[in-house]
Amino acid sequence: MISDRKFFLKAVVIGDGGVGKTSLIVRHVDKKFDEEYKPTLGFDISLKTIPVEDAKAELLLWDIGGQAIFKEIRESYLEGSHCCFIVFDLTNKESFEHLKDWLTELKRFAGEIPFMIIGNKNDLKDKRKISKEEMEKKAKEIGAVYCFETSAKTGDGVDDAFKELTNASVEYFKNLKK
Repeated sequence: MISDRKFFLKAVVIGDGGVGKTSLIVRHVDKKFDEEYKPTLGFDISLKTIPVEDAKAELLLWDIGGQAIFKEIRESYLEGSHCCFIVFDLTNKESFEHLKDWLTELKRFAGEIPFMIIGNKNDLKDKRKISKEEMEKKAKEIGAVYCFETSAKTGDGVDDAFKELTNASVEYFKNLKK
């Protein structure tokens, strides 16, 4: 049974432009998908309640524009984050190679917080450029809590990814208080 206890988590979603950050959030929060690409201008915020153990986590999802023009303002958006989803496109090798850059930026402005890498667009199997093994190796190498393959289009893996990092983040912060 879930109690009235709540955890409030600021979760940032970062990664190169066009990898599907907004689509993942919309799929998770609103259960829909829009085929048309609309770049995030600066940032957007969504709220999702996720059950964890005997409580609820209020996940404040910050969708942060990945284009280079937003680099200067990302600092203020990353500060105070409790967890992070670093997203790349499984069909775009360059977005995968930028994971370390995103992690460096995250650590610089948010410190050491739980994060996961998400390989999005796993529905485009014939265009895939990153193997599951490469993704798992990279996740281990950079210290990600988890790595997930998702498809914002079909919904595959999306809810599981958000739930896993939320649970890991709640545990992380509960252990810090001990």
